[in-house]
Amino acid sequence: MPETTRRDIAAALTFLEAGMRAHAEGRLDEAMAAIDAALRIEPDFPEALSFAGFILQDRGHALGAMKFYDRALAVRPDNAQIWFNRGILLSEAHRAADALASFERACALQPRRADYHSNRAAALHDLGRLAEAVDACGQALALDATQSKAALNLGNALMRLGRYREARTAYERAIEIRPDYALAFCGLGIVAKELGFFDEAMRAFDKALELAPESEEALSNRGCLQLLLGDFAQGWEGYEYRWSRGARPFPISSARFDCASPASLEGQRILVVNDHGLGDTIQFFRYVILLVRAGATVTFSGPSKMRRLLASSGVSVVWREESDLSGSFDAMLPISSLPRAFGTRRETIPASTPYLLAEPERVARWRERLKGEGTRIGLCWQGNVDFRVDPRRSFAPEAFLPFTALEGVRLFSLQKGFDRGRLPEALACRLENLTEALDTGTDAFIDTAAMIAELDLVVTCDTSIAHLAGAMGRPVWLALRHVAEWRWLTERRDSPWYPTMRLFRCREGDDWQALAGEMAAEVRARRPVDKW
Repeated sequence: MPETTRRDIAAALTFLEAGMRAHAEGRLDEAMAAIDAALRIEPDFPEALSFAGFILQDRGHALGAMKFYDRALAVRPDNAQIWFNRGILLSEAHRAADALASFERACALQPRRADYHSNRAAALHDLGRLAEAVDACGQALALDATQSKAALNLGNALMRLGRYREARTAYERAIEIRPDYALAFCGLGIVAKELGFFDEAMRAFDKALELAPESEEALSNRGCLQLLLGDFAQGWEGYEYRWSRGARPFPISSARFDCASPASLEGQRILVVNDHGLGDTIQFFRYVILLVRAGATVTFSGPSKMRRLLASSGVSVVWREESDLSGSFDAMLPISSLPRAFGTRRETIPASTPYLLAEPERVARWRERLKGEGTRIGLCWQGNVDFRVDPRRSFAPEAFLPFTALEGVRLFSLQKGFDRGRLPEALACRLENLTEALDTGTDAFIDTAAMIAELDLVVTCDTSIAHLAGAMGRPVWLALRHVAEWRWLTERRDSPWYPTMRLFRCREGDDWQALAGEMAAEVRARRPVDKW
């Protein structure tokens, strides 16, 4: 190597070291200037390129950081640390598949690095590859038993798999390693709640907030637990932090509405934004109705496919797309924040039904399709299967096998898109499937509502069908996990949100077929009756 080249590399290295010292001391502008100087001398200096990427990443300049990492890897593709840093950047950008590819390269190059395996596990979790995430966490902890993040990631994956007792142990391990780990206390609170250990869950959330008072995850989960336990006064406040960081449509609203004083709402311009699933839209639209009837002018920013169904409420709202938040309003708030704005308590839930109706001409058509002898029961067993949206509220259609032994009963599917060939023969023979005619246009639930209007009973998992039947004032039996979502409270067999709804809860262990057996026995005992 020529002498001048060696001198150049030495000078570039000196600048790099100066930059690293400046960065360690918090002098970021000086650090970047020193790295720039190093790269002017040696443009393909991989360590300087990587450190430039690290500084930019630290300062929130993701695009620039990625360019530097990619330049560094073009020169030094065998540098595991650069692959790892690149993976973290991609994870922060919610590009889980690309992040996983980077972490896997890092693990292949340095298979003994526990932190590499732990971050690989987090990416696998984000992709829903939960069993693989558990294995990756196991690798990380085998390499370094003090990896608190690996224990946390293990708890997260086990929780998503519904393995709550194992997840609880993993979170406790993370806390043992790092007693000030707020995220681990939050995870412990979640699984304790799922196990029905409500006092333990509350203590865990309180500890998480003691360690991290601004933790939105802890605030929202504690709020949901308070709602589940019926403490609406405190629960709604925590529920305001339910969005992932940065996803809140606008700041928490201070708006308060009192329909007992209509003059206070007369002429008020209110923007309501749909913020959750269609079931939430149906459940909380009752508050939009109250606002309009009190004299407010409501603009609803929601899914256009719901417009026709919600119009059956008879109130007039200004419709716009969900992404349109423009304009000047007296109040702006998400639809799921309306119970808080109304100061709702368990005893003041506005539960007058029906507040949504099926279209008469469609009801007539479905009456013709469903005509025949026998009690007509509609069945739905699956909601959103996204692992982040609690798919354990759903169950396999086999659970409904006890209904096939009922005499004088006709079973109709309210479940769209299932494979009839995969049903148990006994259920396939009894289940009448007319779903190819359900809601084939751009409007959601129009035919489903008409069909529900002609059924004697709806039996469903916790999904939008339950809310629709309840909002229509139709008899609906809701099959719930042992510990259900907050809106169904605990132990109650009725719902304060829907007077015509009955709640059926699994025993510990969530044996859905046993629960369906109890429901089928109730059907047998109640027939023939006019009301369910």
